[in-house]
Formats: sequence, C-alpha cells, structure tokens
Amino acid sequence: MIGSRGISCDGATSCGSWWRGRGASLLLVSGLLLVLLCRSVSAAQPRTRSAGASPPETLAWITINAATGDVLGSQEPDRPGAPASMTKMMLALLVMEAVRDGQLKLADPVLTSPLASKMGGSQVFLKSGEAFPVEDMMAALLIGSANDAAAALAERLAGSVPGAVGRMNERAAALGLTATRFASVHGLPPGPGQEGDVTTPRDMARLSQELVKFPDILRWTSTSEAPFRQGTFILRNSNHLIGRFSGADGLKTGHFREAGYSVAATAMRGSLRLITVVMAAPTNKARFAEAARLLEEGFARYVEVTVAKAGVPLAAEVHLPRANGPLRPVPRSDLRVFVRREERDAIRTAVDVQAGLRAPLGKGQPVGSLIVRVGEREIGRAPVVAPADVPRAFFWWLTPWR
Repeated sequence: MIGSRGISCDGATSCGSWWRGRGASLLLVSGLLLVLLCRSVSAAQPRTRSAGASPPETLAWITINAATGDVLGSQEPDRPGAPASMTKMMLALLVMEAVRDGQLKLADPVLTSPLASKMGGSQVFLKSGEAFPVEDMMAALLIGSANDAAAALAERLAGSVPGAVGRMNERAAALGLTATRFASVHGLPPGPGQEGDVTTPRDMARLSQELVKFPDILRWTSTSEAPFRQGTFILRNSNHLIGRFSGADGLKTGHFREAGYSVAATAMRGSLRLITVVMAAPTNKARFAEAARLLEEGFARYVEVTVAKAGVPLAAEVHLPRANGPLRPVPRSDLRVFVRREERDAIRTAVDVQAGLRAPLGKGQPVGSLIVRVGEREIGRAPVVAPADVPRAFFWWLTPWR
C-alpha cells in the first residue's frame, strides 16, 4: 500500500495486470500534457522572421507626384516582387516611343505568329496569320491585358519576343529602374527552371511617369470597355478605379497567385496628377481599396501652387551693375510647385542672378533663375529673362566698381 490513495500490488501478476490495463491510458494522458506544454512554451516565445521577409498581409506601395517624382508616402517601396501583367507597361512604353520616333504608326499592321496565337492566360484569341493595326493591338494589350497581343506586338517591335525582352531591360536601365528585370513581355508566371519578372513599387512608379506622357496610353487605360474584331469580342478593363474614382485614367493591373494583386494607378484633378503603385495585395478588392485610399489622401494633403506665370514680371527687383535702374525679370514658363497644404504659406522665392551679369542687356536675355524654397529646402526653379532692353547708365564710368 502506498499511502491511503495509493496503488496496491499484492504480487507481480496483479501489478502487471494493472499496468497492462492502465499503462496505455497513462501514456496517452502524459503525451497530451507534453504537447500542451510545448505549445504553451512556443506561444510564449517571440515570433521572428528572417531579414527582409514580410507577412503576406503587408502591402508594398508608393505614391508620387507624376510631374516631379516627389514621394508623398510609401511602405516598403523597394521590396521586390513579381509585376505580373504590369510587365506590359514597359512593352507599351517601347511601342509608343517607336510611334513617337516615326518607327511605327498606329495604323501599321501587326501579324499574329504561331507563337503569339498559342499564348495562354488573358487573351483575345488571335489566330495565326491574323493581322490587326497597332492601335487595336495596343487596346487589347492595355484594356484587355491580352498576352497574345503582347507577343504579337513584341515580335513586330523587335523581330522576336526575346529581342523585345532585351529592349525592355535596356530601357529599364536607361530609366534607372535598378531593381527591375524583365524575363517576359506579358508577365505570366515563369515555368520550371525559368526566370520570372521582378520589380518594385518605386520602379513601377517611375515607369508610370513615362507612360502618362503619352495621351494615347491614357486614352486606352481610361477605357472601361471597347470592341475588338468588329465587336465580336469585348475588351474589359480590369482596373476597377476607372469610372469609380474621380480623375482615375490608368494605368495597369497585375495578378497571379504567387505575386498577389497589384495595380499601378494614376488620377488627375485639376493640373495635379498623382501615381500610386500597390503590390502584393491579398485580394482583388484590397488592391483597389488601398490605391483609392492613397490617391485620395494625396489629393487631400498636397496642393500644386503656381508661383510665377510665363511673361509676367516678378515682384522682386534686380539691380544690375551699370544699369540705369532696377529691372523685374520675367519667367520663360509657368512655375508650379507641389507642397503640403500646411506649407503653402511658407513658400518663399528669390532670384539667383547669373554671375558677372552687367548692363546693357537685350530683351529676353537670360538674367538667372527664380528659386522657390520652403525653409531651406529648394522645391523648384525656373529661368528668368530681361522683360525689355536694359540700357547702360549714362555716367557708368564714374562708378567703375559697378
């Protein structure tokens, strides 16, 4: 007897029988207690991630002023990720630059090769031997995100898809997209052993700056629906901000499972255009909700101010050596700056006169630069010129130090 509540064993047989009857249960209970204890200890330990890793729910994004590139806000803007169909933005830029430079016309035919006709994913079901003008193929590329149109345009542009990929990477390097590497013209997921496309929100925002310089790009990307192949196929824009967010007119979405949901979005209100890029959103709805929030916040917090107008004399007077009197320079072009609303009253201007400048001057002759600052931070500058002839003072030789 072991204590009043102990186990009684009056022989080896009876004890062995007890263990055979109870041992399995005790082992099971002990095992469960051990599992619970391990879980408790594990929960008490801090969770860590390897350097650079981010939880799936963390978005990477950036918002910029399209005209200046000034960053309004960002979250992990240099985190690399797959652009998916946003890859088509670089192909679109190359096509439009070729049109601008006279190497292509929007009316030029684009022939569908056997390779282009076999592209998977989103497509307009091009048939081998079919030809459509650049105009229609670009609509298919940017409105319908058609992978077959991407391949056809790439071959028309560079002779082959690999040739177009090479040109895309060359252009990326020229734009300073140091974290971007293209491996395709469409952004489809890479196959086994293949390299995938990679970029960052910052790089995609810079690329977007170039795209919005082309009115035709915005004409396509702001279109919700358009007919293709004489209306037998309808292109539908996957950018849900179009027609729903005030001022939204582009640019491109991207998605496959591993990449998450991404969007390069732009909107213009008045003379102010903003660009925001959201990558790796967990859902389709989340990418547009975040892009809309960021754009709205940008328009609410920032304002574009016209500091000087072309041809209108500045308030500041400039005194030049040997001049008969002061002059008020005029800007050659409008000067607008982008500031936070609370900084609007802190804007200050000054004229930086060209070194060694003396009278006489002719009308339109450069005087220097109008510099705009908020505190010590320079936020803009523009050249200024003489508004009229500035004669030399009659007795200028009497004041040689001037």
